Order: sequence, then structure tokens, then C-alpha cells
Amino acid sequence: MSLLYFTEIFNRLENLLYDWRITHNTHKSAPDIPKIAIIGISDRDMELLGRWPWPRNRYADLLYYLKKGGAATIAFDMFFDLPDIEHIKNDVVFSEAASDTGTIIFPVWSPTANLFRSNPSDGIYKGRLSRNIEIIANSAKDIGHLNVFYDRDGVARRTPIYIAGTDSNERFVPLSLAVFLEQMGIDQKMKLNPGNSLKIGNWYLPLDSKSCIPINYIDFEKQVNIYQGTNVKWIEKLGQEKPITLYSFYDVSPQNENRVPADEFKDKIIFIGTATPGSEQDVHVTPFGRKFGVFIQANLLYNFLTGQLIITPGPVYTISIVTALSIILSILIFRIHLRGSTYLLLAGGILVLFTISVIIAFTGLMLLRNLNIMMDMVPFAAMFLMLIGTCLSVNLSSASGESAMRDLELDLLLEIGEITTSKDESSQYSLKLFKEDIEITSALAIPSKPPIELLEPIKRITHCEATALYVLNDKTGDYAYTAFAGLDKIKADSQSISNAVNRWIQSNPKPVWVGNISKHPDLSGTNNNSIQSLLAVPLIVKKQTIGILYLYNKLASKTSPFAEFTAEELRLISSFTHQIAVAIENHRLYTDIHGIFLDYIKSIASALDARDTYTHGHSQRVARLSVRIGRELGLSEGELKFLELSATIHDIGKIGIDENILNKPGRLTDEEFVEIKSHAARGSKILEPMSRLRALMPGVRHHHERHDGKGYPDGLKGDEIHLVARIISIADTFDAMTTNRVYRKSLTMEVAFKEIENGAGTQFDPKLALEFVKNRKKMTDTQNEADQI
Repeated sequence: MSLLYFTEIFNRLENLLYDWRITHNTHKSAPDIPKIAIIGISDRDMELLGRWPWPRNRYADLLYYLKKGGAATIAFDMFFDLPDIEHIKNDVVFSEAASDTGTIIFPVWSPTANLFRSNPSDGIYKGRLSRNIEIIANSAKDIGHLNVFYDRDGVARRTPIYIAGTDSNERFVPLSLAVFLEQMGIDQKMKLNPGNSLKIGNWYLPLDSKSCIPINYIDFEKQVNIYQGTNVKWIEKLGQEKPITLYSFYDVSPQNENRVPADEFKDKIIFIGTATPGSEQDVHVTPFGRKFGVFIQANLLYNFLTGQLIITPGPVYTISIVTALSIILSILIFRIHLRGSTYLLLAGGILVLFTISVIIAFTGLMLLRNLNIMMDMVPFAAMFLMLIGTCLSVNLSSASGESAMRDLELDLLLEIGEITTSKDESSQYSLKLFKEDIEITSALAIPSKPPIELLEPIKRITHCEATALYVLNDKTGDYAYTAFAGLDKIKADSQSISNAVNRWIQSNPKPVWVGNISKHPDLSGTNNNSIQSLLAVPLIVKKQTIGILYLYNKLASKTSPFAEFTAEELRLISSFTHQIAVAIENHRLYTDIHGIFLDYIKSIASALDARDTYTHGHSQRVARLSVRIGRELGLSEGELKFLELSATIHDIGKIGIDENILNKPGRLTDEEFVEIKSHAARGSKILEPMSRLRALMPGVRHHHERHDGKGYPDGLKGDEIHLVARIISIADTFDAMTTNRVYRKSLTMEVAFKEIENGAGTQFDPKLALEFVKNRKKMTDTQNEADQI
């Protein structure tokens, strides 16, 4: 049902465009062609000449009068299918007059309903025929049919090239064509090419796809002169310029005292037919309104005489042109990338469609005016409509996709921004075990691992199975595998494939885009079972490629429905490669600076130990032992690093102690002991103005505090003492007992363990002390067994 509905709309639109072009067509003037005269029988004629139909001797008189005036071909657009109303001798007189004239064309007509619907393959429409009575028909020089075909809207737009009877092989061309052939003296064999043309000698008559002649209607108001019988010369001259003149039957009747002179019709082609206003007999609907059949025949003759015959390209030509144009315009249209809101795109599309519709309409009109080509413009309009609609859909979809891609870019930008611009990296420490809130500055933090942190959001937002990062090794000049995020099965294969791709980018720093690795000539031979496609993007800083970012195996998603890398992914990643490269470069620089900082702290500790020959290496040993204790407690890597730094400089306050006191071999006086004990408070004072080292103060200030509260400098007890200080306290005491001092020799491990156990709950945290002894003894026993083996 919907198909029929759209077909009806299509046909109506086609007819509207046809009629618009016909009614706006300007026919070229042709002064050298014969003039056409129409003698129409009107209601006025019937009033003046008596009741119609008239006796046929009256028509005989008219024929002799026209012959006398030198008229050319004469055609009747009316039927004489019954004997004369008065006497048969009138038919004889009329037939003799027609024979004597020698150029009379009589009509034939098929009243068969739906004749047009038959659409015969041979181009000959067959049906029941209505003819003139035999005596009149036999007097004709030729016979032509009067049939015109109506489209679904009831408008007559074409006439069939041939009409034939169902029981006869005799066929008839249109009356106007028979008149034209008689007038031009063309008497050659006709060859019909159905749906294309009729060839008569060297003359071709174009036909439409239904083997009909499209009627190129003229504007009757402008092209037909109605005879007035006036002596006003300028009016007569104006009328003579028009190709067709309409006379009434009374104008040429002998009963008229002002009868039109016979020579008025010299060399004119005459059509005689009914033209009674208000009558429905032989009236047809045309693009210019309701017109009598005789006018249509005169119109067709005018088309033949002027050569203004409508050429209608067949479906094959139309389809070929539409296809070629659609390909060309598709290439042009889809290169247009529109920007704007949905409403703006729709408004622009409607405006473009209206403009193109106007162009199509005027193009069709120009083709008709200049080349007589009646191109079916509806397929072109439909083509443009589909192209514009598709273009709008693509652009709207693209705009939606770009919006989604911008959202992805924003998400990626935010995540990368958080990773690359964060100054506080203390979040990697779990400080809950320390019981206090201590600000860990970025200077003390272990350099984070941006490669890993960057890869995960990139993998998620670009919808790929895995990502990898290779960073330039300054020493070797190669790109070293640095980080990976994704499926483990891809990890091994990615490294084997990257070797070749790294070399390509190293020699030519441009993105590498491989849609199908198995078909790539240089990669198909690699040991690979899990990677189908990859996208490798160089990371460039200051014109140096410092790394390569890899994306493996694109997955389909709503924003990118294809399971392959596209220009969108390349554009998305390329827009952030500089930030990623800067993040990696900053990470490298930060790592170097952080290393320098750690070396600085260790140098301070080494310089401090160097003041006392007996305690040389003490800070490093306490640091290592503290880290061992912390690891056994389950501290994180960040906490262990914090613990190591604190332990390394726990005795920094001894810088302000006199070397004589530090190296005194005998017993210290009370004043000297107070001086020694002051190193803890002095150390915290040294660190306090140093914002980047202030976080280490708890381990430096409180490593001599006791669990029972009898320590120094603040007399803290139990959990009031920071965990770092409690750990350093045990490690410091143990190292002091097991190494030589200026005032005594080192104690054995067993004695040291015993002292730690004895101090549990008083000097040391009982849980830490007992756990320390337990673990140290276990390690010592294991070592002894290994030595014995």
C-alpha cells in the first residue's frame, strides 16, 4: 500500500514538473512555416446557419471555396459516421468535393477504454475503431487518428504513434502527423523503433518510452489569433504574426455578407472541427486548461512544422545520467564536513534542497526551451534529496560521533592532566599504619610510574585490548619496553612485533597503522597469535622521539563501531602524544632529581658517620635493618622508602656535637651525656626549616623515646611514639650493640637479642621487639645452617 502511495506521489510530482515546464516554455518563432487555420463550428454558427448537424453539401461548398482560395492540406477533426440527415446524395456531393480537392485528411478514432494501459511492446495500440462512412472515407487522401492519452491526473500529454484495429493490420498515425506528411510531400516507408523513434526517410520523430508523441503545448492565448473581421490594419497585422488563426464556420459561409475572402486561406493548412464553448464534445484537459481536440491537432502540427518536438530520454539514459551524477556529487558532497548544531544542519539542508529544487526546475525548463528535451527531473530531485539527506545524516552522525569523541578527549585530557600535573604524589603511601597524619612532600615521594598510569585510561577510552609503552634508552639508543596494560596473552607477542616497528619509527618518526598484521609483508612472519592490528604513535619532545605508544586490537564500541583503528583513534591519540611525551620526559627528569636528592641525604649520613671511625656505616646499617623490620610488618614500598630516609639521617643532629665527646673512649660526664642526648632535638631543629625534609622529623627526634615514657627529648610513651621512631629505635640499639664502639667491643648476637627482649615493654615497643628478635633468630639459624652445608 505504501509503495502505491509513493508511486502516486512520484507520478503527480512528475506531471507537475512537466506542466510547469510546458506552460513556461517560450516557443521559437518560425516565420517561414505555413500558417494554420482552424474553422471551428461554434454555437453562434448554429444560431445563424441553422440546427446542427448540417447537410453535408454545405461542407462540400466549403471545400470548393477553400480550394478556390488556394488552401493547402485540409483535415477534418470531426466524424461523419452516419449517412446525411437529409439525403444520401449529400454524402456523394461531399465525397466528390473531397476527391476533387485531393488533399483531404479524414479521422479515425478508437473509443476502447484503457487503451493507454496496454503499453504494447511493438508500439502499436490496438482497439475498436470508429470510422467515417465508407463513401466519405474512400474519398480521403489519407486518414489519421484523433486519440490522445491521459495521465493518472486526467491531463492529455501525449498521443500514440500508431492506432490499429483489433481485426485489421491497417494502422494509423495521428491526424496532425498525416497532415504534416501530406503537406511536406513525404511519402516514404515508416520504420518504428518502439519506445524510441519513428523513422520516415531521413526524418526522425522522437517518441517517449510508451511509443507516444509528447505534446509540446503552446500557449493558446498567445499563439492563436481569433478572426475579428476588422479593417484595422494594425490588428490584422498583429493577428497575422500568430501561427494559428481561428475562424468560425459562419465567417466562411456564403450566408455571410462579409465572408472571408477565399485567398485568405492561400497556402494555409486547414483544420475543420467543433469548437462550441460550453460543450463537452471533444474537449480535453491540457496544462493550459480545457481545449478542443481540433486545437490539440493544430498544436501538434505546429510542433511538426517548427521541429519543436519533445525529446524524452529513455529510462536507460536517465538512469545512466542519474548514476553518473550521483557518483560525482557523492564524492563532492561527502567531502563537505559541516559544523554546527542539529537545527542549523537541518535548516541548512532544507535551504540547500530548496535551492537545488529551483535549479532542477529551471534546468529542465532550459533544456526544453533550447534543446526540446523533456528530461524526467523527478529522479534527479529524488537523487539530490537522498544525497542531501544522506549527507545530513552522515554529518549529524559525524557531529554526534565528534561530540562523543570530544567527550572521550575530555575524559582522557582530565585523566592525563591529573597524572601529569599532580604535585602531591603522597597518595601512593598507605600511612594508616603510622597512626599519625604526616605530610609526605613530593620531594620524598618515590617517583610515580606515569607510563602505567597513562596506559590504562588510553586503553579504556580508545577501546583496544592492550596498550604498551617503549621509552628511549639514552645509553643504547634503542627503545626499551617500559610498561604494558591489557591482556597478558598479547604482552609477549607485542614485544616481538615492536622490534620491527620501533626500527621504522626510529628511522622515520611517523605513526604506523597496520590494519591486518597477518597480511603485512614485514610482520606476517613474526611469532604472533594474538595481535590482529596495531597503531604505533611516536612520542616527540623537542624534535626527539623519546618513546613509542602502542595500541593493539581495536574493539567495536558505540562511538567507533568498527573493530579496526580509524583516523579518529589516530587523531585522538595524536592530540595527546605531546602531553604524554612531556609526562614521560618529566618523569625521567623527576627520577634523576629524586636520585640526586637521595644521594644528597646519603652523603649527609656518610659525612656524619665519617666523624666517628667506630660508627662508620652506622646510618646505612640502621636504614637497611629498619627497612627489613618494616617489610616484615607489611609496609608498602612507599612507607619503606620513607622509613629508609628517616633512618638514614636519624643521627643528623650529631653534626652539632663536639667530636671529642663523640669519640671519647671513657665514661661521659653528666654534662657530656646531656650534650649527646641533645642530638635528637638538634636534628629536628635542623630539619624544621627545610620544607622538603620536615616530614622526616618524627624518626629523627623520637628514635630515643622509650615505650615506658622515660626516653628523650619529649618523654613520649607507647603509641605516642611514631611507628618510624619505634622501628629505628630497635634497629639503632641493635646496631650499636653488635658493632665496636670507642668505649667497648661489640656484643654477640645472642646477647644483643637478650637485651632487646629485656627492653621489650620498657625501652621498646613489646610487639615490635619480640617480633624483631624472633625474625632475626630465624634468619641467623638459617644462615648458620647454610654455612654448615
